[in-house]
Amino acid sequence: MATSTIPSSSGSTAGRPASELSRRGNVNGSPGVQATPSGRSGNLTRILGVSVPVSVTVAERQWPIESILTMTVGTIIEFDVPFDAELALAVGQRTIARGLAVKVGENFGLQVTGVDSVVERIDALGAH
Repeated sequence: MATSTIPSSSGSTAGRPASELSRRGNVNGSPGVQATPSGRSGNLTRILGVSVPVSVTVAERQWPIESILTMTVGTIIEFDVPFDAELALAVGQRTIARGLAVKVGENFGLQVTGVDSVVERIDALGAH
């Protein structure tokens, strides 16, 4: 089984398995990552504030071009997914969690029902 590591330009976490980092605790409110006793988590702490796009796909389907071109206001497109189905939360093309659609005020939200391990989430971010 391959071991994921978190790269570091200063060597503070280089070569340490992500699983080791995930057992350490918490840095800046992020579960699973904590500063080492010597305070060598500077590079890791800097990247924790970086925003990445996440998406939730409600449903997908193939649709003929003819139907797309003849679509008008009020057209209903049916999907083969129940309205209460569990949805996938993804970073890029990688699913990192699952959840159910909820209404938050006037907005759509996702109530998380399952989350991948820290190592899998780090891998989804592209840290190999």
